[in-house]
Amino acid sequence: MSSEEREELASLYVLGALEGDELAAFERELTAHPELAALVTELESASTILATSVPQHKAPEVIRQSVFQHIRREVPAIEAPRRSAFSFGWIPWAIAAGLAVCCGLLWNDKSQLTAAVANVEQENEALQGRIASLDAERTRLESRVSALEKERQDLQIRVASLEERDPLREIQPITLAAQPGAPVAEKVMALWDPYRREGALHAKLPEPAPDKDYQLWIITPESKQPVDAGIIPAVSDNMIFTAARPVTQVAALAISIEPKGGSPAPQGPVIYLGKF
Repeated sequence: MSSEEREELASLYVLGALEGDELAAFERELTAHPELAALVTELESASTILATSVPQHKAPEVIRQSVFQHIRREVPAIEAPRRSAFSFGWIPWAIAAGLAVCCGLLWNDKSQLTAAVANVEQENEALQGRIASLDAERTRLESRVSALEKERQDLQIRVASLEERDPLREIQPITLAAQPGAPVAEKVMALWDPYRREGALHAKLPEPAPDKDYQLWIITPESKQPVDAGIIPAVSDNMIFTAARPVTQVAALAISIEPKGGSPAPQGPVIYLGKF
C-alpha cells in the first residue's frame, strides 16, 4: 500500500466512510504501522478543529415555517421513495482530499521544523566548542597575567633593594704585591664590584719585551684554573676589567707575563698577586 493510499484511507476512516472488509483491513494496518496511527490522530484533531471552527447560525423562523409547509404539500404527491438524481457521495471524498492536503502541509511543515531544529542544535554544538576554546584561552591568559604580576612584584623588590644598596660600601679594594723578579712599578692596586662583577685596575707597568704582554687573572673557587681578565696596556695606568666568563666569587687577582696576545691559561711567571 502506497503512502498516498494510506493517507486517503486514513481520511475516509476519520470520516467514518470505511465499512466491512475495508474497515477491518485498515484497522490491521493501524496496528502494524505506528506512523499510520499517528497520521489518523492528526487527521482526527484536524477534523475536530475544522468542525468547531465553522460558525453556527440558527435559521430564521419564517424560513423554517415555509420549508415545513412546502414539505407538507409535496408529501402526498410522492408515490414511492426515489433516489435523488443528485448524489452527495462526493462530499466525504472532497473532505478527505482536503484533509489529505492539510496533512501533507502539516508533514511538510514538520519536516522543515525538524531540519531547522537540527541546524540549531548543530550551531549550538559549534558555539559550545567555541566557548570551550575561549575558556581555555582565558585560562591561559589569566595564568600569563599571574606570572607577569609575580615578575613585576619581584622587580619591585629588586628595585627597592637596589635603592637601599650602598655601592661604595660593597666595592672591595685590593693591593697587588710584587713577586720575585717583578719589574719596578708604582703601587699596583684594584677595585672589585661584586654586584656588577667588574673591576678597575691601577697599574703603570714598564713596557714588556716585544714578544710579551702583561695579562690579568681572576682567581676564583669556582674554577680550577685562573680566569682571563684581559691584557694590561703598558702605556695606561687604568684599566676596567671583567672575567672572560661569569664568576660570582673572587679570591685573588694576579698579573703574569705571557706571550704576545695573551694565553688561555697562565704560562709565564706571576709578577704581582693580591688576595681579598
